[in-house]
Amino acid sequence: MLTPSSGAVGLGRALLWASVVLGLALTAHSEAGGHVPPVAAIALLGALLLAVAAGAVRRQIRWPGGLALAGLGQLAAHQAFSWFAGACPSPLPDGGVAHGHLAGPAAGVYGSCAGAAEPAVLAPEMVAWHVLATVAAVALLVGVERGVWLLAAWLVRPLAVEPLRLPVVRRALVPAALRALPARVDVHVAPGRGPPSSVLVMRLAV
Repeated sequence: MLTPSSGAVGLGRALLWASVVLGLALTAHSEAGGHVPPVAAIALLGALLLAVAAGAVRRQIRWPGGLALAGLGQLAAHQAFSWFAGACPSPLPDGGVAHGHLAGPAAGVYGSCAGAAEPAVLAPEMVAWHVLATVAAVALLVGVERGVWLLAAWLVRPLAVEPLRLPVVRRALVPAALRALPARVDVHVAPGRGPPSSVLVMRLAV
């Protein structure tokens, strides 16, 4: 039986939630001027989001649960992105200052690494972008959830077998005409025509 809470459909829903939340988190973080981590870090964060989503999709996710799930995903993504930004090494031994000039942003094996840790306090622009990403993710995914559950309910609905309605035929009892039986049967009376049937009848006739 098709169940959206488990099997291939449940895994697909979990993958959809993890990918949409992570993708919008990356977009929001980048648009707000934040650091984009390397691909390996994104894959690790996606696996963690998938594990959380796999436990959440056992039931239909509505707006309150969707906001909680997407909001926690956005917060975890921001913290992870900020941590990887702080983990970037400085390109120069003296912290980026060489011959009196500031070194530019470092790039290379760390992706688009900024070379310095992002501030611990969230900027208003960063908060606005992540809130927008959360609402957009929930608005999209809750609609998909509703469609998936309605489709599953339609596919497994019980088949209503209606009884065959035949026209009712009423039988009217028609009394048959009763034949009047003779009150007395005389076996000694000779028939009106034909030869006599017995010697006794002939004697009676004589």
